[in-house]
Amino acid sequence: MGILPPSQQRLWKELSPSVGLGFVLYGGTAIALRLGHRQSVDFDFFTEKALDRETVFRSFGFMRRSVVLQDRQNTLSVSVPCGDSGCDAVKISFFGNISNGRVGEPQLTADGVMQVASLDDLMATKTKVILQRVEAKDYKDIAAMAKSGVSIAKGLASARKLYGQSFQPSESLRAMVYFEGGDLSTLTQEEKNLLVKIASAVRDMPAVEVIHNSLAIPVSGEPDDDVCKVCGQYPGSPENDETDR
Repeated sequence: MGILPPSQQRLWKELSPSVGLGFVLYGGTAIALRLGHRQSVDFDFFTEKALDRETVFRSFGFMRRSVVLQDRQNTLSVSVPCGDSGCDAVKISFFGNISNGRVGEPQLTADGVMQVASLDDLMATKTKVILQRVEAKDYKDIAAMAKSGVSIAKGLASARKLYGQSFQPSESLRAMVYFEGGDLSTLTQEEKNLLVKIASAVRDMPAVEVIHNSLAIPVSGEPDDDVCKVCGQYPGSPENDETDR
């Protein structure tokens, strides 16, 4: 079974309107699709455009059977029931007016269902989010990205560029190696050791530029270099069935 839970796999094809609407997948599921390191049970879609609630409801078939969890300007979150008693509902969130831009290139999944944010952008968002909440999944995501070769120094520099002076890299580094509170006791010793190692190795941050204010990239009829070949292995790939809960 692929890295996505069955309930998310069932919804997969219904998410294809996201491409035409200019949405890009961020968050833990985006990282899981790229790295296959753990299961993430929701979908977070970002766009720099103002969120058009009516268009979202009209474009996605699952909205007709969903329960609205949050509905305010530029934020819409719903819970989509699975239909079977044996699987969980899926939380799907749409966020508009995300004006930070991006430092990397998102990629289209091989089946054309969605665009997935770059690992550099995902690392930047995770270095920021650990200052806002204390959850093991964020630390696991940072550790997995670092293990795959994503630079933490570049992630910090990218976050500073994307979020401005409100983001302090030194505070993020301190949070990265402070393993108390929340559910951080569930981190493995290997993950803790890796986080300490990469945080202590940061000396200078590279120069990073925002390459585009649009989060999505134009998608042609025939995807080529824009295809996220790793993401294309999900859902349902027999090659990637490890999960890190």
